[in-house]
Amino acid sequence: MPATRVFIDKRAQKQLEELPRHIQIKASAAIDLLENEGFSKKLDINKLKGLSNHFRVRVGTYRILFVFTYGDAITIYAIRHRKSAYTKI
Repeated sequence: MPATRVFIDKRAQKQLEELPRHIQIKASAAIDLLENEGFSKKLDINKLKGLSNHFRVRVGTYRILFVFTYGDAITIYAIRHRKSAYTKI
């Protein structure tokens, strides 16, 4: 499977940088895996109900929220704790 293009929104990049270091490492590894293998069984990916093309990857108690754009491209728009991840989508 060819590599998927992954874009990280500026807001999501800032959220990633503000996470605890051990979560940053796990989240970065999940993003790399998403980019290299796409929808891998190694990742806990679920579709968000009520939203078309919106998905989440679970990384411990944090969620990486993304949307499919332009074919195989993925845009990550939020990286938040699960308690606040699904508000204001």
